[in-house]
Amino acid sequence: MIEPRDVVLAILGASAALAGFVLVFLGVIIASYQSYAGAVPAQVVTPYQRTGGVLFVSFGFSLVTVVVCLFWLILGGPSALYGWTIGLFLVQLVAVFLAAGWATRMVLWK
Repeated sequence: MIEPRDVVLAILGASAALAGFVLVFLGVIIASYQSYAGAVPAQVVTPYQRTGGVLFVSFGFSLVTVVVCLFWLILGGPSALYGWTIGLFLVQLVAVFLAAGWATRMVLWK
């Protein structure tokens, strides 16, 4: 039987790793955004700003998942937070996948 503590520790590590993964995509978008000159029309750079916002929200969501895991560990493993931890992580996986896909589409297939 897998212990809940082991699951939460795994989610904690994976959430932190996914946050770093999202930061890589955010860096690519920021570098692409900064490659344009200052006189570029707003409609050219607006998609980069939106994508950066989506990636930043995804990064923040990853950090929320990390915080919930930490609270679960600090509070001694309350069962109510265990379900939230797993649920947030599953939503985080979807959010990171969508954000990475969106950023990849932005950079490769404008």
